[in-house]
Amino acid sequence: MRIILENDTIKVKKASTQKRLKNLQGRDLQLDILAEKADGTKFNVEVQNESSGAIPQRARYHMSLLDAKSLPKGEYFDKIPENYVIFITREDVLKGLLPIYRIHRMIDENGSSFADGSHIIYVNAKIHNDTPLGMLIHDFCCKNPDDMHYKKLAEKIRYFKEEKEGLDKMGDVMEKLIAKREKEALEKMAKKYEAKVAKA
Repeated sequence: MRIILENDTIKVKKASTQKRLKNLQGRDLQLDILAEKADGTKFNVEVQNESSGAIPQRARYHMSLLDAKSLPKGEYFDKIPENYVIFITREDVLKGLLPIYRIHRMIDENGSSFADGSHIIYVNAKIHNDTPLGMLIHDFCCKNPDDMHYKKLAEKIRYFKEEKEGLDKMGDVMEKLIAKREKEALEKMAKKYEAKVAKA
């Protein structure tokens, strides 16, 4: 998180994987990772192998639910914390040949920032270079902890791959992640089928 946001002062108070956000009037979300700072700032990190799973509209929807869950009833709107939706994608989804895309709202007429505190970030995992971000992406895609640049990440991966407790935890996470990916794949197939029927 600190490397992606280029901010070494970030301190996460709590983090969870496969966190479900309920929407009583619409579609629920199951987030790959949800982290939170002490001031309420939320970070949703999504890892997407398929470009279709990281379209801009999805980022918008994730942000909308994060914001909705960030403001208690009766509270003033200026109390909404800054929130981040971060997609790490296997392909260059936005096709700009950039390692990272930081997206913020702006005013068309004068180019000024519309500082509403929402931050959408796309990280292109296609690019591995000698920058801190490039080395992080290398480690993220690397299967062997011995070949990683960042020691703390290597130790964490080694724990999940080699220690029994880590293996058990990883198994639980992977089961939830696989279930999520299967659901998304079925929804994609159903959508294609509906489009095919509509054309027939």
